[in-house]
Amino acid sequence: MKSGEEMKARIAQHKMELIFLGIYTLIFLLLSQFALYLMPLIIALVIAVVMKPLYDYFIRKFNFQSTFAATVITLFIFGIVFAVIGFLLYLILRQALSLFDSYSYLLDDFLHSGNAYEQLRLALMSGNLMGTVTDVAAALFQMIPLGIIFVVITFALTVFLLHHMSAIKEQILIRIGDSRRDTVAKVFTVGYTLIRKFIRSYLILYLITFVEAAFIFYLTGVEYPLPFAFITAVADILPILGPGTVFIPFGIVFILQGNYFAGVTILVFFLLTGVLRQIMEPKIVSDNVKIHPLIVMTGIYLSIAAMNLWLLFYVLILSLLYKVLTLAGVFGAREASTSE
Repeated sequence: MKSGEEMKARIAQHKMELIFLGIYTLIFLLLSQFALYLMPLIIALVIAVVMKPLYDYFIRKFNFQSTFAATVITLFIFGIVFAVIGFLLYLILRQALSLFDSYSYLLDDFLHSGNAYEQLRLALMSGNLMGTVTDVAAALFQMIPLGIIFVVITFALTVFLLHHMSAIKEQILIRIGDSRRDTVAKVFTVGYTLIRKFIRSYLILYLITFVEAAFIFYLTGVEYPLPFAFITAVADILPILGPGTVFIPFGIVFILQGNYFAGVTILVFFLLTGVLRQIMEPKIVSDNVKIHPLIVMTGIYLSIAAMNLWLLFYVLILSLLYKVLTLAGVFGAREASTSE
């Protein structure tokens, strides 16, 4: 009987946390289902949060108008992104043309073989080739306008959030009421600081991946080491393989070409960086965001075990929000009063 009363007391004591967990899980599941549609807002929000100090600096230091400062910063970020993407596409096209020239003799041998024209005629008659070409063309025609609209919406949302972020915060605080205004204001302040540190932590990890990849690509003689290192850093976002999506193909290609030193070096380096990443990631994220390393490792394990990147985000965001609410006194103040 006493144990049942103790259980009820514990549940009552942590009622706020349980309600928070249920609401958070429900909202996260809903947002993850519509993540593709919400991606412009998510990207714009991340850029706005990261660039808000620079935005405030421009206004304070140079007396820029709010809209002008937000537009300049957004143009700067988008300009860097498109410059990098354009440069990578140029290098990929150049490399593809170089490979085509190197192995063009295989195409010549195929076309001059007796079965080439017969195979091409059968493919055309079957309709498979034309169907594939039509599907690819239709997908490209659909992606181009969608891509343009995606960029325009993301750009507009970024400018809007940078320009109105402070006003949105003030409007929320006005509608909250006097009794909870201080707590909600503290939630905003603590949350903004922790989110910026969280984003900065992973940017540091991806920068480390970029430097490591550039070094190993330069050491093994990979052409265009910096662009491929950038692609490796972007691939680091993916679960399971991560940088292995770039390292493993390079290692296999080098081994098939007879360059065993480069191939084995890249594969061994991939294994070593994987081990180092498992050690460094919990440490870097925890030091900046003050999340226990075990929580970060749990999120990584669940994500790898289920092959689902959303689980990692679920655990990390849950930890961040709980930390924010605790530091803001939403949970901590109530726990202190109950303990007294």
